[in-house]
Amino acid sequence: MGSEFHDIDWQAARWIDRMSRPVQDAEMAAEFDRWILKDPRHVEAYARLSAIWQSEGLHCALKGSGETLVAANEPVASNDDDCRPGHAWRQVFASRRAGLGVAVMALVLAMVLAPRLMVEEAAFATPRGATRIVALSDGSTIRMNGATRIAVRITPWSRHVALEAGEAFFDVAHERLRGFSVDTGGASVSVLGTAFDVDRLDDDTHVVQVYRGLVSVDAGAGRQWRLPAGSGLEVSGERVRSLRGVTGQRPGWTKGWYEANDTPVLQLVQRLNRTSARPVVLSDPALGELLVTGRFQTDRPADVLDAIAAIHDLRWREKGGRYVLSR
Repeated sequence: MGSEFHDIDWQAARWIDRMSRPVQDAEMAAEFDRWILKDPRHVEAYARLSAIWQSEGLHCALKGSGETLVAANEPVASNDDDCRPGHAWRQVFASRRAGLGVAVMALVLAMVLAPRLMVEEAAFATPRGATRIVALSDGSTIRMNGATRIAVRITPWSRHVALEAGEAFFDVAHERLRGFSVDTGGASVSVLGTAFDVDRLDDDTHVVQVYRGLVSVDAGAGRQWRLPAGSGLEVSGERVRSLRGVTGQRPGWTKGWYEANDTPVLQLVQRLNRTSARPVVLSDPALGELLVTGRFQTDRPADVLDAIAAIHDLRWREKGGRYVLSR
């Protein structure tokens, strides 16, 4: 098995070398199409090694040994501060490599000398009542709601986010070969390029809403769905509810609003607690099962509590630095 994967990597390296040349004829392009479509592992290997070939890590790893790849009497324009793709180093390799050899050498050196430079890992968190926009290196953006935690891992062959708590809106840059996945602990969302919102209300309840493109949701135990733009899904344990009427370019919470549609009061309270400086609590857990429909301004918790109280003949008060909703 190891030998087979080694052979595939060598084939991918050969194709990276051939496809990086200034001119490709139709016959070679057709041959490449046949090869990459023959086996999903070809796609993965080509994407992985191609990303390494173009990565910042490769350039940084090879600095200091570049003289061995360039003739001593040939001047090379360089800047030690420009440790990023797209500079003269790639032109030097392109002009000096002797076919496959240098491409493979570069890939091997990169994988041996600088694997950590090719992996980006970061964690982000927002406090209650605050939002944050995170810009990723691939061009994607993540808009985090209050009381939200995420962990991001980007490699040359994958893009992954763990939503550990809270809610986030993802605007994903499209890439043909490198997917983007979000794991909520109970469900996984996979895309290539789209815009969608994921809400982890608790360990059992997860809500996905799609604003652009198509997403795949996997809740385990063979439960999988494909959601187009304008639709959504709520997974709560074994219960699944389809969501309709997902409109606009992004969720209402990014502007301080929440659209409830036969939504349990508990879920509305959970969303209020991401924006309210004072936590909202229910005096009786049964109140959380009451349903509400309407548009609520979540950055004005007192107004929302007034509306809930009017709908279900309840009352609320401030007590001990909290808002308490009761009968």
